[in-house]
Amino acid sequence: MLAFGALIAVNAMWAFQFAGARIATEELGAVLVTLLPLALATLLVVPFAKLNLEIFRKENRPVLIDLILLGTLGVLPAQVCLVFGVERTLASNASVLALTVPVFTAISASFFLHEHMTKLRWLSFLIAILGVCIISAKDIHQARLFQLEYMAGNLLVLASCAGSAFNNSYSRRALSRLSPAQVLVWTFLVADVELAVLCEIMQPASWGQLPHLQPYVWWSLILVAVFSLGISMLLYFAVIQSVEVMRAALSIYLLPVFGVIFSAVLLKEQLTASLIAGGLLIFISCFLVTVYEERSRMKQAGAH
Repeated sequence: MLAFGALIAVNAMWAFQFAGARIATEELGAVLVTLLPLALATLLVVPFAKLNLEIFRKENRPVLIDLILLGTLGVLPAQVCLVFGVERTLASNASVLALTVPVFTAISASFFLHEHMTKLRWLSFLIAILGVCIISAKDIHQARLFQLEYMAGNLLVLASCAGSAFNNSYSRRALSRLSPAQVLVWTFLVADVELAVLCEIMQPASWGQLPHLQPYVWWSLILVAVFSLGISMLLYFAVIQSVEVMRAALSIYLLPVFGVIFSAVLLKEQLTASLIAGGLLIFISCFLVTVYEERSRMKQAGAH
């Protein structure tokens, strides 16, 4: 139940990132919009990480390589490709492509962590996909995934989804040796340095815009840093230390649910029966692979 509740909270915080980034890109370049909250999140988590230089010892080289891979192939594309992608494609296209994240995560967990799909997990995936289709019917209908004018944006969003999936699964390797806060800080530092270099190459003029930003832009960046990148990732890493990545991945289908809820609350958009029905199906699927599957496993272990 604790893992189930944590995953709900994680996805609620992740969902805010899309709105927060959208607000900031109106006044800042995409790379700096990605870098600022990530750097702030790094600073916020550092006091809890208890960092030391042992990670650079020869015997810890495999862990250091894992952290560099997570920062370069996970955090960096997951963040910056999404911001660039949504500028070049339809919002409906991005919404549909985001449905690939749990699938990519399951494939990645199977490949890197040797986790297996069970009948219950297949059933849960099907229930969740049905729920998402009910919620996202309008986006699916409006999607123009194969039009050439949106191809670059679609590929960037897809790269972001693949990066998120890689980070969601491969991070468990580093978590076997380091704490969630340490993994977060080291991988964020790798991405921070790479983003700073990208910003200097692609958008050097962006730094001059910082003194002129409106307070609401700063607040959006701060909220993304604290909740979408900081607290949420610490919670997620804590969950996957005790719950298989495949089971946690299914909860990502909660993102469109919370995305629509935020739109209803912040933008006064109407909550519909399809949202409620689809959201309920997704909650049931997440409950099945977290609470129900774990209780079944414990009963079987007790019987033996």
